[in-house]
Amino acid sequence: MNNRVLQCNQCKQKKENDLLHCECFKGEEKNEYIIRAERECPYFKSTNEISFNTFNYEQKKVLGGVFGFVIGDMLGVPVEFSAREERNRDLVKELRAYGTYHQPFGAWSDDSSLMLALLSALVEGFTYEKLADNFADYYLNARFTPFGEMFDIGIATKNAINNYISGIPPIACGGTSEYDNGNGSLMRILPFAFMKKMDDEELWIEMIENVSALTHGHKRSKLACIFYCYMVSCLYEGADKTEALEKTIHFVKKRCKRKYKEEFNVYSRILDKSIIELSKNEIKSTGYVVDTFEAVIWLFFNEESYKETVLAAVNLGGDTDTIAAIVGGMAGVYYGINEIPENWIQTTAKKEEILKLVVEFQKMFCIEKGFDIV
Repeated sequence: MNNRVLQCNQCKQKKENDLLHCECFKGEEKNEYIIRAERECPYFKSTNEISFNTFNYEQKKVLGGVFGFVIGDMLGVPVEFSAREERNRDLVKELRAYGTYHQPFGAWSDDSSLMLALLSALVEGFTYEKLADNFADYYLNARFTPFGEMFDIGIATKNAINNYISGIPPIACGGTSEYDNGNGSLMRILPFAFMKKMDDEELWIEMIENVSALTHGHKRSKLACIFYCYMVSCLYEGADKTEALEKTIHFVKKRCKRKYKEEFNVYSRILDKSIIELSKNEIKSTGYVVDTFEAVIWLFFNEESYKETVLAAVNLGGDTDTIAAIVGGMAGVYYGINEIPENWIQTTAKKEEILKLVVEFQKMFCIEKGFDIV
């Protein structure tokens, strides 16, 4: 099996010295895809479960966002770069393993690693240097990875980290040309969605812009980050899908027009809400930030559950992990942690560490009706 790790090894129902059977497969052998560690077993029960029962409604929204993001990433990793035609022939309907990067069950990519690096920097005492150090630690030492291996990183992000290592100030490291608009800053900006406070919006916007600029300094990427964080913050505060989008469009047109008006045209299908009514064939799933953000909004409005949303994202093909992660964060906040399939949560690598980090983040930034920057 080419040194593959079976889900069975972490399952409560495993039978010792009997690879082909367990408490659920008593009279029949396990399916081939389970034995080859290709797809999840429907009966999987983790030997090391985590629980969210002690958390309140608002906390579960934040946990839903973070775990929803990581799990979306996790679902997309095995089929990243696959063509849409391939996905149409072989729809992803469950968690898979190996594939593109030959990673076991539970593995997530640089999307989650860098998002967790941001969470960690916020908890440890935020400065842009601290965040840049965390990015460099991921790149050089595989910190924030699921299994101690850095197997994926975007070209723009790698170049920016190398700029920082060479001595360039953090917020000057990201590319600023029109060709520097991959989705690498949008994919890690989620924590700021839980830190918006209405009487300090300018600081909030400035921090989002600067955090984007660490790797992606063009206005197009910055605006996507602001748009995404504001919309997720509206969902966190209890808005429904339509209300959240309408509030965000109003906010962007009012507060971002002076600095970003020239970018409004490229986001016109989102700003006029026509993106929602488009067909799947009109949605692109590339790593270009506009394509990614359009796909995220389209998916969020055209699916009715967390599971449907992230699977639909993966089945667009292309940049499967990033698109599923970004929309997974949005859907996770909206639907909550309890709507994410239990087996996916329990399969997630380093789930205990992620939970601990989110709890620390909540303790530091949670106020009565939201989060604040300290």
